[in-house]
Amino acid sequence: MHRHRPRSTAIATLAACFVGAAVLVAPTSVAAEPTLSWAACADPGLKKAGVECAQLEVPMDRDDPSVGVVRLAVVRHKSSGSAAERIGSLVFNPGGPGGSGVQSIASVWGILPAAVKRHFDLVSWGPRGVNESTPSLSGCATPYPIRPVTGPIDWAQVARQFSRDLGVANRACQRKNATIIQHMSTVENVYDLDRIRAALGEDQLTYWGMSYGTRIGYVYALLFPDRMRAFVLDGSIDPAGTQIGLAQGGAGPDQAYGVFADAYPASDQQLREVLAVLDERTIALPDGSTLDRWDVRDFVFGFDAQQAAYPAIAQIIGIWHAAIFAAGEEQSAALASSAQVAAQITGPNSNAGAVFSAVNCLDYAGRPSVAQAIGAIRYQDRLAPQYGGSLSTMYALGCSGLAIAPDPVPVITGEGPRVPVLILGASRDGSTVNQWTSRMSRAFPTSRTVTYAGGQHVTWGTVHSSCVNKAANTFVISLRLPAMDVGCSNTLVP
Repeated sequence: MHRHRPRSTAIATLAACFVGAAVLVAPTSVAAEPTLSWAACADPGLKKAGVECAQLEVPMDRDDPSVGVVRLAVVRHKSSGSAAERIGSLVFNPGGPGGSGVQSIASVWGILPAAVKRHFDLVSWGPRGVNESTPSLSGCATPYPIRPVTGPIDWAQVARQFSRDLGVANRACQRKNATIIQHMSTVENVYDLDRIRAALGEDQLTYWGMSYGTRIGYVYALLFPDRMRAFVLDGSIDPAGTQIGLAQGGAGPDQAYGVFADAYPASDQQLREVLAVLDERTIALPDGSTLDRWDVRDFVFGFDAQQAAYPAIAQIIGIWHAAIFAAGEEQSAALASSAQVAAQITGPNSNAGAVFSAVNCLDYAGRPSVAQAIGAIRYQDRLAPQYGGSLSTMYALGCSGLAIAPDPVPVITGEGPRVPVLILGASRDGSTVNQWTSRMSRAFPTSRTVTYAGGQHVTWGTVHSSCVNKAANTFVISLRLPAMDVGCSNTLVP
């Protein structure tokens, strides 16, 4: 699950109602199958990347066509192989809630292993309420928690203030977007995904769900098990999740940081020294702003779930350390660089934060009280003292102010359907914690799980692991799962 973290643009994702596949009624039938008319994308970047665009019109309400329609933006990068090599389409969701496949398809195509590119078109879409699909949420920049920049932190006070501030923003967002906000649930997105499958002309779906996309994936498995060809669930949410349960994800960044610290011990020591100072005072920067402990923590723990970011994290920690502890020209240059870094990573939250709240609050019927949320936040702060309090505050209180009727996801608390699923995860996943991957593994009794030894969030193609890639490539191409669960070594080279 992805959530924009305070003052940084981070990859961040997550997931109640009836239980297990056996009690599910058959999904309602879909109207006549639509088609997709592909053309070169108007966006210059997508066009240059070889991406094609189309629109798919779907009912806003799956049970009541009279409510209106949503026009989904759908994108495709055609396979690199011959017509004889092509197997079909690999459809992916990049996570969120709030992530857009339209914006991410070019980068995802770039990391997709060549063997898979030869056999599959890569397809994605802008989910309901997101960016290019219409109607989409607008004017919904949600606030971040206000945390004291020095001294002790009273998380109860932070939580109460955040609940009030977010409540104001969420109510305004709901008023402005009343047409779409009630119809953005994961169940609606799953029906959209099945309509995309039909529009592609494919009897069965090959799907890659990243982070929150694994929630879409497991719900699809419950509703449309006979339409699954091969599902890769990469960086899983909890298939038996609740709204308050999302707070468990708050520990992820602290857990992943241990991998960074082992790989960059000098940077780890520098960070400890920097935070020891910033817990007591702020640092004046040349542009009139200040450097405080949350500027540092938001950046480091907002990006440590991606191994590719480690060199940049180490470099910027070095700049902060010099800004505080160096002297003369070296310190002056580091202070100027610190101001430039702050300008790049500081900014308000985006509509993605509102999508995150809306989807989760539609998906889970439970509404924790502020007191319950404070209990969960304090627990996560004890478990993960660097960032657990910050992230769990946003997760636990995301429904503040929203008055939308839930459209709950089905959950799997026991054994789910026997369908073709490969589950990918990391031992210290920095975004969707490893215990959620374990629960997803138990939910699909015929699945196999590939665990990467590291803090990486989403592992297929991202960590240059032949171990991970071989298992995923073989599954989607040849429909062969590993004979047993697999552990893969970390490929990090500091």
